[in-house]
Amino acid sequence: MSGIKDLLQVASGRFGLKKETNNSALLLSQIRRTKRDRIRKHWNVDGLAAKQRASLKRAIRTKVNEYLRPIRKQRRRLTRDEQVLLLRGKRPSRILDRIFPRRMALWLKLVERDAQNELPEIEVQNFSLLHDPYATLNSLKKIAAAEASAPGAMIHFRDEYCLDVAPFMILAECWNEMLPIFQGGEMSLPMQKVLAAVGVQHALGIGLNGVSEFSNVWAFPLMRRRGAGSTQSSTPFLDAQTREFASDRFCDALNLWLSHPEIGISLNSHGIAKIKNLLGELLENAERHSDGNRRDGSWAVSGFMARRRSEDAEEWVYRAHLGIVSIGDSFSESLDRALPDVQRALDDYVYLMKSKGAPQSEKTLRTLAALQDGVTCAADADEDQRGGFGLQEMLEIVSLLGETSHPDRSPRVTILSGSSCIRLRKPYLRGEPKETNDPTRVLWCNSMNSKDNIPDPSYVFDLEPGLPGTVISVGFVLDPDYLKAVTAGENDE
Repeated sequence: MSGIKDLLQVASGRFGLKKETNNSALLLSQIRRTKRDRIRKHWNVDGLAAKQRASLKRAIRTKVNEYLRPIRKQRRRLTRDEQVLLLRGKRPSRILDRIFPRRMALWLKLVERDAQNELPEIEVQNFSLLHDPYATLNSLKKIAAAEASAPGAMIHFRDEYCLDVAPFMILAECWNEMLPIFQGGEMSLPMQKVLAAVGVQHALGIGLNGVSEFSNVWAFPLMRRRGAGSTQSSTPFLDAQTREFASDRFCDALNLWLSHPEIGISLNSHGIAKIKNLLGELLENAERHSDGNRRDGSWAVSGFMARRRSEDAEEWVYRAHLGIVSIGDSFSESLDRALPDVQRALDDYVYLMKSKGAPQSEKTLRTLAALQDGVTCAADADEDQRGGFGLQEMLEIVSLLGETSHPDRSPRVTILSGSSCIRLRKPYLRGEPKETNDPTRVLWCNSMNSKDNIPDPSYVFDLEPGLPGTVISVGFVLDPDYLKAVTAGENDE
């Protein structure tokens, strides 16, 4: 019977807006304006004398009213909220304007959009920076383009499972800056379950009609920190979420994942301290990088573990995901504030790579350099030798937790910072000590792991137009056999 349940759960469901406007009323207003403008253009009203123009305007008004009379009988008057929505102006958005540079030039008020055009239906597939960053950025671009000029749109998420929480977190960061033209779409029930569990459902303001229970999903709910002056809460001091609180919550979530009966382990005190310090440093970097010198930037963090059947359906697979989103400066931009000796080292590396014909841009080469131990933009952290170790520490922990005998389940990490994309997985996943007597870890993404060699363009490349800031997406499998063997070995010692 469990197999039947699994089949039923992957059937296609639907999602929709929680606060639905009266689309028929909105379309009526748009039809009125569109019909009037088309008649005016056809009759060339603007090119006539004033007296003739006034006469034709009355004729146009009569013609439009006749056209709308049978439609209007079926409609009610617009509410105040609907009137405000129809007249709402465009809102600048760092994400949307970066993904779709023509957005501000093409953007129309809702009353100006042609309601008689066919509403676009956006097909979203491989929505995962871990699996296909090109397709993910293209899907976000399509959504941004529709928001700029379409009177309405549907979004169909075609992936059976949520492959990556980070793209949905990106949407959540810019959702309130969009005109609410999206009228729902199709989404599988397993994906609905994940988005509801992590809280992205509430951040997007959508209703997930297929979710009735949360079996096989364990969430690290979405947590967000707003930069100075950008909070959307009426009680910012009561609900502010610090990076310390987020680190505590993540350790609790990870322990819950590890303690599942089939895995049956937990973090020890050293592991808890290490992971808390790691996530704390990553979020501190996000605050520092995302708002210039003010060190008061925003971040969002979320994750989940899902239990899914393996490809041959013979065993359960425990897939864990973590996403960190920081909107603001990219790694390359933040390194403009680094100490002079760091700047010189970066310039030397970029010059060497370019002299050898590296296809990556200067920004992407600087982003790769930022992954190495000890590279930081904070002068105080550099002087105390306590900054610039978080990324390598993250890769080490992900490598340890995600070790598995199945090559297709090995850990993946994707870093998208500005227009620079670095995809980390075997053989380029974990940094190694620079030298025997130097514990500084380096990961240059080439077969020699040397800064003198060009990084592999399949793993380090430019991805235009990119995003404003940095997104880190992490995916790994908790392998019960491997984890039990490791802990049993420790107990035997």
